[in-house]
Amino acid sequence: MSPRSSVAPVVASGTASVVKLLVATLAFIGAYAGVETSRGASAQAPASAAAQAQPVTLSSKSMPATTLKAPAAGTIAVSALTVSRPCHRPYLIQSVVDNPRPDSAVSYGWRLQRWSTTTRTWRTYLTSHSGFAGRSQTAEWQPSVVDNPGWYRAELAVSGGSRLRSAKFLVSC
Repeated sequence: MSPRSSVAPVVASGTASVVKLLVATLAFIGAYAGVETSRGASAQAPASAAAQAQPVTLSSKSMPATTLKAPAAGTIAVSALTVSRPCHRPYLIQSVVDNPRPDSAVSYGWRLQRWSTTTRTWRTYLTSHSGFAGRSQTAEWQPSVVDNPGWYRAELAVSGGSRLRSAKFLVSC
């Protein structure tokens, strides 16, 4: 996959929640099957065997959500997320997009740019596009930089010509 291709947002923190939910579901199914088996056995076994069945309490806790305050309109906030593996750096990039015509849709595009030491220019590394209808919305993007340390910045282009850039940030391994 080329580093310039579009990338959908990556939601790494949801994976742990899905795994926990799957484990809880399997435990419930196992407990239910055990209860059904013990009921079938209790018809043939003495009453004392049925009395030995214990209720099972299942619980599943979701991962705590990281709540970041939305940035002020006209700025871009870049926050590093938890590292999932070596030299894999996920980020949460946010900005508030105001729609001057809330009765129609507004589109916007994110661009993660990397500083090229050879050409001494900012070059596009990743892109993503979206939109919404309404007055205002916090636009979020979760790109990941994998095995490519260097200086980066985020850019948000809103239909109608508005363009914002974040401060540069260093990605290291």
